[in-house]
Amino acid sequence: MKSKYYWICLFSLPLLTALIATCGGRDEARISLTVKGAPDSTEVVVSRLALNQMQVLDTLYTSKEKVSAEVPVYPGSPEFIYLTYGQGGRISLLLQNRDRVTVTAGWNDSSDPVIEGSEESVLMQGVDMDIRAFNASFDSLSNELAAVTESGDQAEITRLKRELGALYVKSKQNAIKYIYTHSRSMSVIPVLYQKTSSGLPLFAQVTDAILMERVYDTLRTVYPSSPYLVSLADEVSLRRNALEIQNRMASAEEVDFPEIILSDVNGVQQSLTALKGKVIVLMFWDSENVQQRVYNTDLKLMYDRYHSRGLEIYQVALNTDKTAWAMQVKEQGLPWISVCDPAAGASTGALLYNVTQLPAMYVISREGNIESKDVFDMRLLESEVRRLL
Repeated sequence: MKSKYYWICLFSLPLLTALIATCGGRDEARISLTVKGAPDSTEVVVSRLALNQMQVLDTLYTSKEKVSAEVPVYPGSPEFIYLTYGQGGRISLLLQNRDRVTVTAGWNDSSDPVIEGSEESVLMQGVDMDIRAFNASFDSLSNELAAVTESGDQAEITRLKRELGALYVKSKQNAIKYIYTHSRSMSVIPVLYQKTSSGLPLFAQVTDAILMERVYDTLRTVYPSSPYLVSLADEVSLRRNALEIQNRMASAEEVDFPEIILSDVNGVQQSLTALKGKVIVLMFWDSENVQQRVYNTDLKLMYDRYHSRGLEIYQVALNTDKTAWAMQVKEQGLPWISVCDPAAGASTGALLYNVTQLPAMYVISREGNIESKDVFDMRLLESEVRRLL
């Protein structure tokens, strides 16, 4: 089965070339690959990680099930090297200069390859297996949920959503444990950039900048000239800036309506009070409720009509299952600000706005005054929005 890598776009070829030239060229690693049962002249492609693509280094052909390659590698850091062959055969390696690696794989079986001679590559193989297993389980549950959703079996839908959420949380916990256990290994980088098959990052929170910075600081002491760390430093900087903005928003001057700051589906912090000056429809909802999802269809029509005139919708899902919520937001194509508070009943936002049942709605004027509450009749809501615009 071909492995899925969503963290692949880390650095550019021009940047890598410049770094290599500055630091004095490359050394070599040697790979001896045996694919048991492979026909003679089976094509084996050797590639390296690069921006937006896999850079092909060489194309080789087996003879008596074997092939060997000499791969130029960056002197100061392990490099992500991939061997692909046959119908989806793929081996992930993390090679350093002077590595002498032997790999034994099967042509017709799905057993994992045996890698010797590179400790980093053995670790990378374990990461690869974990990513494949997570994506396979996530895809299976997602497909099952999609099928059950059409049948309308609410009990089964709830069960599957909980399983998806539990899988997501458990995977992140395991990823954090791996990162702390192998903090000096470059194999932690693909773990940091791991995403679900639907594109939801495992480390989506702004506060994950703290973990990323710790990884960067540790790896910099081991591989100070690694080009991979250039990209990681940029990511840490972006997350740190977002965290600083979040802290500033939290200490900003109070407005007439209570502040809410929560993450959207991309992990970006969204401030409610930052919208002051617009007409705001603040809505608390349950993304698992079918009727409330249907109501979003009417909201989208109103949003399209009045958004350009100054209307904004800030929709807070009170769901413990953030994965299921994110899937709903993407499937429905919600164009407004959608955030989730997994604290649900203990939600600070819900307490501030005295939310006792869902859905709940507040219409806030440009001046920051709460003008009306729970106007769910679309005709009356539009009338209120037009009055305030």
